[in-house]
Amino acid sequence: MKYTVFLLIVSVFLFSSIVEVNSQELEQEGLVWENNLINIGAVMPEQGERIADFYYLNQTDSNAYINEVITDCGCAVVAYSQDSLAPSKIGHLQITFDPESRGGTFSKMIVVKSNVKPLGDSLFLEGVNVHFPSDPESHYKIKKGGLGFVFDQNNLGTLYTNKPKFKVVDFYNFNDFPVQLNLKQDSVPDHVKVRMVPPVVESNTRGVLEIEYDPIIKNDLGFVRDSFTLSFLSGEHFEIPINLLATIHEYFDPLPVSQVDEVPKLLIAEMEINLGKIGSKNVVSRILTLENEGPKPLNIRKIVTNCDCLSFDIPTMDIPSGEKVDLVFTFDPKGRRGIDHKTITFFSNDPLTPTKTVVIKSRIN
Repeated sequence: MKYTVFLLIVSVFLFSSIVEVNSQELEQEGLVWENNLINIGAVMPEQGERIADFYYLNQTDSNAYINEVITDCGCAVVAYSQDSLAPSKIGHLQITFDPESRGGTFSKMIVVKSNVKPLGDSLFLEGVNVHFPSDPESHYKIKKGGLGFVFDQNNLGTLYTNKPKFKVVDFYNFNDFPVQLNLKQDSVPDHVKVRMVPPVVESNTRGVLEIEYDPIIKNDLGFVRDSFTLSFLSGEHFEIPINLLATIHEYFDPLPVSQVDEVPKLLIAEMEINLGKIGSKNVVSRILTLENEGPKPLNIRKIVTNCDCLSFDIPTMDIPSGEKVDLVFTFDPKGRRGIDHKTITFFSNDPLTPTKTVVIKSRIN
């Protein structure tokens, strides 16, 4: 089935190329790969080897053949036909991946040298090795519904709004029955997708939750927290809580040097403000001036403080070129003592510095 779909795509590609061939030469020649990168997801050593299939098209007017395939790790074994491949025909290269003893994310490079490209095409096999612990009971110490997890909260790290982030969460089924995900998940938010591998996790074996988090759908910036429940099926229905943490930043395409002076630019008068000595009962307010030094309108996407004790008021989130806006922040030190640091973080459409953080220092008596 996969081969048929690829063949259909190739046919459309060839037809489109023929239409344009009178006006320009074909840009792609040699071996045209269906995918240069395949992510095989979570790999657990107890489940044995994993296989990835790379398909390619001979986009030349003569026979093509593979001379040599080089991998950067003995864990990746390559199988391919050494016969010649006629023009416009599809070939197949198979990678068998043997999980390594160490865990973590991996990226293996495979260089395919052929008669049409002696220097080689670079392919990549990616995934996550999930190391098997010597003592599952102590390793998977967070118990939820008979399932053992390493952490109660899962940190996805830094995300950008141009693409989803994937996270592999491994667990151990300590129950005396197999479990599987319920097809109906009422609590999972729209920006999160969860898949379990394998689909059925037997008693006293491991599984993984492959979590896909889409910051575009989330439509937020800065530190975010998501808490929801996953519904499982076994002899009876049960649910477990899932907690996700992430920090989302807006993505901007790399800016050519010629355009550096053509974009909005956020200038903040003071990046560090020292309030000095203040009493714990004295509420303090200050003005922070924001300016758009760029030729295009500046939009403040979001403003975040790291404490409920720090509030702010701003008349507008849009600053025209060359204009200024005064933000008034208020700090209530009630219940605090000693040296104190608070922050105000600004997210804007300034592509050079889309995130800026102002530090507010004080010594509370």
